[in-house]
Amino acid sequence: MGETDVGAGARDRVVHRARGLRAPWGRRSRQEGWDPGEDWWTPSVDAVCEAYAAGRDLSGACAQLGEARARSGVEIGRALDDLDSFGRVVGWDQVPLPLVRALAEGWVEGGRDRNTCQDPLTGLAGEAYLRTRISELYRGADDTVPAAFGHQLVVVALDPALDPWRRAARLIVLGHELSRFFTRGESVCLVSRGRIAVVSQDGPALEAQIDELRKGIGWEHGAAVWSVPLPGTHREASALLDGLSRSRKDE
Repeated sequence: MGETDVGAGARDRVVHRARGLRAPWGRRSRQEGWDPGEDWWTPSVDAVCEAYAAGRDLSGACAQLGEARARSGVEIGRALDDLDSFGRVVGWDQVPLPLVRALAEGWVEGGRDRNTCQDPLTGLAGEAYLRTRISELYRGADDTVPAAFGHQLVVVALDPALDPWRRAARLIVLGHELSRFFTRGESVCLVSRGRIAVVSQDGPALEAQIDELRKGIGWEHGAAVWSVPLPGTHREASALLDGLSRSRKDE
């Protein structure tokens, strides 16, 4: 058998193993809630499978996958869930951080041309949106009690001692989970690369929600959770946001 035949045979084996990964990966993603299921496949899926089957570094393929997901309108949380489904199919306890980073960077690159107020890495609304939302709650303060008096600012802060990439990976997942946790019209916004703030209506249920956050999502990600009532004036509220976002100098 010639050298060309040997090379072709090895390539065929890689393709065969890759195809054996693609089908269970797709099934797993659909079981985990991928919607719409028929739009799951892209050529980048095969790139990930072939890189794994050939024993190559998956970073480039994961970046391609992230870019393809962004261009098709898939949110970063869903893209990460999809990569986690692949990891479970191949037997990983968790997706290696460099691959999470590669997918996230690809997703950011794929989403650069979108006209949106969302942070490209987490999919959350940005600080500018948060400030606009809060300013709206103080309208009419001269005539009536402003709506801000019935709201609290819930803050979720990651440990600033985390290295930048590990913090970025946790922030992506944390943003996704908080968006699923707050489902009653709350504004979930990124105020720095380590802090997320949520504008929520005050009430008896909020204290229980915060306690659930501390014991659940916060504990899982090593994040501190607290809340503060919106202050009496818009100027004081702006100063509060300045203090929350100031941590970005250290992040």
